[in-house]
Amino acid sequence: MVTLYHILDGKLVRTPWLLGSALPERLVWADIMEPSTDEEHSLEALLGLDLPTRAEMREIEVSSRLYEVDGARFMTATVVSKADTPLAEAGAITFVMANHVLVSLRYSDPLAFTIFAARALKLPGQCESGETALAGLIEAIIDRAADVLENVATEMDTLSRNVFRSKINDGDSVDLEEALRSLGRFDDLTGKVRESLASIERVVSFLTQVLAPEVKKDYRARLKTMARDIRSIAEHASALAQKVNFLLDATLGMINIEQTRVIKILSVGATVFLPPTLMASIYGMNFEVMPELHWDFGYPMAIVLMIVSAVLPYFYFKRKGWL
Repeated sequence: MVTLYHILDGKLVRTPWLLGSALPERLVWADIMEPSTDEEHSLEALLGLDLPTRAEMREIEVSSRLYEVDGARFMTATVVSKADTPLAEAGAITFVMANHVLVSLRYSDPLAFTIFAARALKLPGQCESGETALAGLIEAIIDRAADVLENVATEMDTLSRNVFRSKINDGDSVDLEEALRSLGRFDDLTGKVRESLASIERVVSFLTQVLAPEVKKDYRARLKTMARDIRSIAEHASALAQKVNFLLDATLGMINIEQTRVIKILSVGATVFLPPTLMASIYGMNFEVMPELHWDFGYPMAIVLMIVSAVLPYFYFKRKGWL
């Protein structure tokens, strides 16, 4: 699917592109999502660009992600999508800036693209050129990363209160197994956001280096603000990663305490019933010469001894607080 954003009668409009049709005159942004082979070849001919393949977009070398060819700047970044679902993804997205036209090539659908597109269509000045469109997209991606981390922090605070507030001795304890799954999701999502921020920071740095001298000062200031925001959000992500590790250790500790409690109960139960078992074994032997074998009160006495030998350890453990 290819969506074109262009200026018509002084306003930004959105037009779906059909295979074989020409490009509008005042094209600002061409958003290419999961193109077919024919669409990709046709757009390359119309735009005069050699777009990277999906395999090339996955390469992690900086030289393969940030480069310039015949005045066109190619920038590939990792952007998180489906962050609000348990199946968050981090996909590569390539931004191409050529002749003041922005081309975005992607195989995922991050929410930041939808947010920025809706904002650009409503507010004038958000997408006047390819440069402003790229800046707005990067800002939307950064804002979305911050929102994702804020949601993670809120959920982690709730999970932290539940883990430390829960009492193992009552029936209202938190599901520690589910807590481990949540922590695994938090760690995975935080790691993806940190990876995305690192790649976006490289794109911003690359843009700062290749900017033409005549670029307005406010655009340079905008890039500097992005770089500061990225660093602050990355620091927050690192703090969240440390908190995830702490909660993971705490949750595993709670699980160990619960397992120890179960083992203690079994051990105390085995100790309580050990003396009665020993007496029952002794009086269950079938020797001919046994003092109480023919005694009328031998059976009641054995029963009483077994009960007493079980009750005394029970009260002892109860007094020690082991039960």
